[in-house]
Amino acid sequence: AAPEASAQLLWAAVQRATGFSDLELRHAAELLLELPAPSQAAVWSEHVRCDAGTCAGELAARVVATLGQARRLPLRYFEPHRGDPLFELWQREDQQSFHSWADGEPAPRDGSLGYLVPEGQPLAIGRLQAARFMERASDRIAEIVGLGPGAAGRCLEWDTPFYAVKGMLGLCTKHDILVYADVKAGRHPELREYQRGTRVMTMDVLRPPPWTPTDYGVIVCFFVLEHIPEPARAMRGIVRMMSAGGFLLLGAPFLDGVHGCPDDYFRYTPHGLRHLAESVGLEVLLTYSPGSEAVAAGEMVGMKSAYWAAQDILEESDTHPLNVFLLARKRWSGRPWWKHQRRNGTWPS
Repeated sequence: AAPEASAQLLWAAVQRATGFSDLELRHAAELLLELPAPSQAAVWSEHVRCDAGTCAGELAARVVATLGQARRLPLRYFEPHRGDPLFELWQREDQQSFHSWADGEPAPRDGSLGYLVPEGQPLAIGRLQAARFMERASDRIAEIVGLGPGAAGRCLEWDTPFYAVKGMLGLCTKHDILVYADVKAGRHPELREYQRGTRVMTMDVLRPPPWTPTDYGVIVCFFVLEHIPEPARAMRGIVRMMSAGGFLLLGAPFLDGVHGCPDDYFRYTPHGLRHLAESVGLEVLLTYSPGSEAVAAGEMVGMKSAYWAAQDILEESDTHPLNVFLLARKRWSGRPWWKHQRRNGTWPS
């Protein structure tokens, strides 16, 4: 009777911890029985003992080790695909239409962060963290320059203007785009300016062409620096593009798998990203380094935001942030540029 009672207790406990149905739990049990025995099972049996306060964690660790050695982890990579248990939820939570920024209208804040997550990335933890930072950074900029339309001047963002359009509270006069120049891929440096003044620039920030604009009040640069082989040089180029008193929103990963776009070079600690910004003369106004030990471990095995409460994803961590963000400002001498423009009643074209 004792083994049967223990089995029932274990079954009930695992169901409570996972939410599995009887059938799902049976599938899990059958797979674990089919997998090769873990290589360290004898070591665990002989040398590793747990008690009432540690056995649940030890159970999880050994299951992870067993699945990992059997090449059953990670659960997924960038996004779920059909057949993945998260696929339907991924589709349902994707709140953005394709090129949702094209209307040029800032998104209303509705209490969730979904409105600031780009299309196709609804369960990506890094994008939820970027959304929370975007809210904080845009609020801080609005405190400084005011909430008037176009109060922050011209805005620039990499690849698409999603965050500049949807997250900047209407503070941008224009929403320009920077695309990485890659001659091998047929993308040559060029500047296109459209009828209403929007610029699309194809360029390499390590080698800014002579025509590079220098009038940006806001530059949004998320998840770019890890792909640049000379980040300090790139930062000097970015700063040259900023107006005096302009703002830089910077974000980069601390914990992430290698991902080439086309290459992947660096990861950043909170102090490292701050040092990079301050080394080119920027004043750091706000920092944000969200994550935790558990979320960081989960990210490495494919656990998306559906596995965590918002607090787990968004709270700051001194030791295990997934990503690091900061808001910095270019110093100026004399009056800020927007005060001159307010006094004159004009804004950048």
